[in-house]
Amino acid sequence: MNQIEKNIDIATWKRREHYEHFSAFDDPFFGVTVNVDCTRAYQEAKDKGVSFSLLVLHRIVTAAAAVEEFRYRIEGNRVVCYDSLLPEATVGRADHTFSFAAFEYDPDELVFIRRAKAEMERLQATTGLNKGGTFHPNAIHYSAVPWLSFTDMKHPTNMRSGDSVPKISTGKYFREGERLMMPVSVTCHHGLMDGYHVAQFIEKLHL
Repeated sequence: MNQIEKNIDIATWKRREHYEHFSAFDDPFFGVTVNVDCTRAYQEAKDKGVSFSLLVLHRIVTAAAAVEEFRYRIEGNRVVCYDSLLPEATVGRADHTFSFAAFEYDPDELVFIRRAKAEMERLQATTGLNKGGTFHPNAIHYSAVPWLSFTDMKHPTNMRSGDSVPKISTGKYFREGERLMMPVSVTCHHGLMDGYHVAQFIEKLHL
């Protein structure tokens, strides 16, 4: 886990021109926001007595890892594919600041939620960003914005660092008829993937 699975041969890669084209941009990231039906996941979290937000995070990481392009990263002049994804998220505090967090992924949803909840509680008792232990190359960056049912999201990116990590955010769920809908924002490096791959992720996201 958390290892490079393979190196992409850029010279023969079918996305070579796309990669070179968009990598030359000041901001090569593109974003899509989709309203996703979360009715079932909300009820499951309620029935199991677990955090809805952490259940959603687990399913987001599981779905993203199932799409190979979400595991691509630019490292120097290489493009590599990792064998797994590590969820890194923001953890809110009572004083309205937040901390960065890295959660150990486990395929068992309940194990993941239990461990992540303990780490959240630890970080909520601290101050500052707690940047140590985060910013792993195979991370998936996640943030929940439960106060807003947004229709778009702009993430800060540090292109000087060669950032190529996908960023996923969820907003405040809302009722649409009998269903609960939740905005899901996905921001990705266009040199590594397109809207088609985001659609694959949404299709695999079982909420």
